[in-house]
Amino acid sequence: MPVFLSTPKSEATVVLPLKFTGGLGLMTKTIGLMLAVQGVYSMIAQLWLFPFVVKHFGTLRTFRFVLMIWPPLYMAVPYLILLPTKLQMPAAYVALISKITFHVIAFPATAIMLANSAPTSKVLGSINGAAASVASLARAFGPTITGLLHSKGLDSGYSVLAWWACGLVCLIGAIESFWMEEPPMPDRFKQSEVNESEMKQDALSDFTPRNSTTLPEEEHRLLSLRSSIDHDFDASSLDLTAVEKFTRSETDPSATRV
Repeated sequence: MPVFLSTPKSEATVVLPLKFTGGLGLMTKTIGLMLAVQGVYSMIAQLWLFPFVVKHFGTLRTFRFVLMIWPPLYMAVPYLILLPTKLQMPAAYVALISKITFHVIAFPATAIMLANSAPTSKVLGSINGAAASVASLARAFGPTITGLLHSKGLDSGYSVLAWWACGLVCLIGAIESFWMEEPPMPDRFKQSEVNESEMKQDALSDFTPRNSTTLPEEEHRLLSLRSSIDHDFDASSLDLTAVEKFTRSETDPSATRV
């Protein structure tokens, strides 16, 4: 995308639908600002947009949707130079934001499906390592091949060549995704959910009365004991003489001297 943005505009004759060349001819400062906006938006979308989309649509369904949108997006980008000058910059921003939006959705979705496909956690490192190696290999050969196609396209007057090649690769990936199946949740995640539910139940039990089944029996026993004491106790047999002498001594100090 930065190469297309910095490529000078061409005065060659446009022969639709495929034969035209050139780029937007933007300055380096403008391209840097656009890439900065892309980076800030990527951070926000990674934190807020991706969890929302995956939660509502699922990982594999979201991944397929992104793969189906990428081919027309790649094929439409070179046609930005055919728009009026006033619309080229807004269209470039829309294309850039759309591209990074699909990027921040597709790559984490791939990582999640790879992690879920691991039978045990012992091979999870090997699977992620192989996936990272393949991704690095694609990053190494991808710019080389597309750069060569872009150069050939500019020389021959077909600047759509590199973009349509990328769109074709995305189309193959989109077709292949329909043979993919979302793996079930690994047992390690199920066990963690069970442990979490048990912890929640233990936390809730701290706020409920313990021994709720034995509490009524204990209250009944105490009440019956009190009633039996009240029944056996005879208040008329009490000798209150000592109590009267004590209260009289408190109120009349002279009584104590006597």
